[in-house]
Amino acid sequence: MNRKKWLILLSMTALLGVSACSGGNNGPSPNTATEPDNSQPSAESSNASATDGPFAKYEDTVKITLGRQGVSGNNLPAGDTLEDNEYLRYVEERLNVDVQYEFSVEDLKAYNQKVTLAIASNNIPDVMIVDEQQFHQLAKANMLADLTDIYEDYASPLIKEYYNSYTGDRVLNTGKIDGKLYALPNTNIDGNFQLLWIRKDWLDKLQLQLPKTVDDVKGIVKAFVEQDPDGNGAKDTTGLLGDPTIVGDGGFFTFDPIFNAYHSYPKSWFKDEEGNIFYGSTTPETKQALGVLRDMYANGLIDKEFLTRKWEDNAGLVSSGRAGILFAPWFAGWAMSDAVKANANADWVPLAVPLDDVGQRNIVPSVPSGSFLVVNKNAKNPEAVLKVLNVEYEGIRLIDPATQELYKGQGVGWLNYPLNLQLDFQDSLARDIPIYDKVLQDKDKTDLPARILPRVESLLKNHDNPKQDMAAYADSLAFYTAAAVTGAKELKRIDPVFYGNTETMLKRGANLDKLENETFLKIITGSAPLDEFDKFVSTWKSIGGDQVAKEIGEIVKQK
Repeated sequence: MNRKKWLILLSMTALLGVSACSGGNNGPSPNTATEPDNSQPSAESSNASATDGPFAKYEDTVKITLGRQGVSGNNLPAGDTLEDNEYLRYVEERLNVDVQYEFSVEDLKAYNQKVTLAIASNNIPDVMIVDEQQFHQLAKANMLADLTDIYEDYASPLIKEYYNSYTGDRVLNTGKIDGKLYALPNTNIDGNFQLLWIRKDWLDKLQLQLPKTVDDVKGIVKAFVEQDPDGNGAKDTTGLLGDPTIVGDGGFFTFDPIFNAYHSYPKSWFKDEEGNIFYGSTTPETKQALGVLRDMYANGLIDKEFLTRKWEDNAGLVSSGRAGILFAPWFAGWAMSDAVKANANADWVPLAVPLDDVGQRNIVPSVPSGSFLVVNKNAKNPEAVLKVLNVEYEGIRLIDPATQELYKGQGVGWLNYPLNLQLDFQDSLARDIPIYDKVLQDKDKTDLPARILPRVESLLKNHDNPKQDMAAYADSLAFYTAAAVTGAKELKRIDPVFYGNTETMLKRGANLDKLENETFLKIITGSAPLDEFDKFVSTWKSIGGDQVAKEIGEIVKQK
């Protein structure tokens, strides 16, 4: 997989919590969405048909204006654009809604600048997707429509099922202020934590067992570095790959699992038994984990060049067969296929390890949401936005048979629908595994949902002829093999008490993060002693960390 495809994959999964690399017009992620109940509650609208509701078509054309981030590499055929394509026309024709793009900017930074200018001029379109800071800025300026009743009356059963699948309304609540719903948040599915990906063919060659603990991982890395697992007679295999970001939800090559094995959870906020708020990066357990990583680096078990390697450099080590062990999420299965292209004997397997001292793989769930659909309080038909979202998801999930023919086989991504808001079930990865198991056992595709058929075909193709079709192999490795591991019985969720930003975070967060990252990297690479951690904690607290903890404490009390 070349750099461009890797980056598209990463951007899709980072933003949407899912991979969109499979072919066809599959939606944001796998799921077993049931077909919505089209029964329609009564509601009033300024331009409603005789029976109004989630899917009711307007008698007279309704116009809504839209501002959104554009799409990179959208694969649209000649003549079609983001502002005029089959997906958009499908939504418009079903509802008699005219979606007019007020602006679309592909670059994220430029898009955020456009949104900031729109807010400053008090001239926003009817609907936008914004980040958390922009959402609260809009709400504070009294520019947003109250969607509380509109959501209840117009959101389709499927949309409500997505939000209800997240325990305790933890996602939908992020769009509420003082109990009222002012935004529809996106949903980040479970499972984006790092797995240990390892070359099992190298393990077999060196007669090693699959690892369970950090010590097991250390022993395997040492063997991979010293015992010529690729059999080329040269000492050219690297240790555990790394990334200078150190930790990060959904990150590739980061060290999150090492920290988690020692009950350390950097960059997350928690509450102790006495009710005190604390930051996971400042705990004694984090110091212990840093000490382990420091020793691994000193002993050549972590790639000595990880500080200076670019992301694509690490990808190159994987594809060239020089790296045989790394941490990455389930969707890294697509990346591993590059190594198999070069060497058909390469056998990458994902594992939910390393385990802690009681045999658990601790994980911190993804932030519930990071982007928000907001509606201008002056929009003439705010309910039209909900209707567009309803119809759009009937298309994305291929529930409406007519949508199965849109761009069939052309690989046009779902982001070309008008509202780029990713929604899915919390357990969407796990939901499809029993379906795949049954299909592979029975070879029967009867009555399967249309949206899952392309992936089922990939799984069957790879099952019958392993590694002969790289796209099918990659699909199978990511969406079946690795996705199944995200539901391993050893997993234990460690839920933070707070997600988001506080006032001090927005003002001083960059400096706090810089101090943390620089200190951790110096400790790991040996340019600073381990006890530098204690100085970091003291400084971090004094330059804003304690104030952030106080602000979070006040927020948590109000919940």
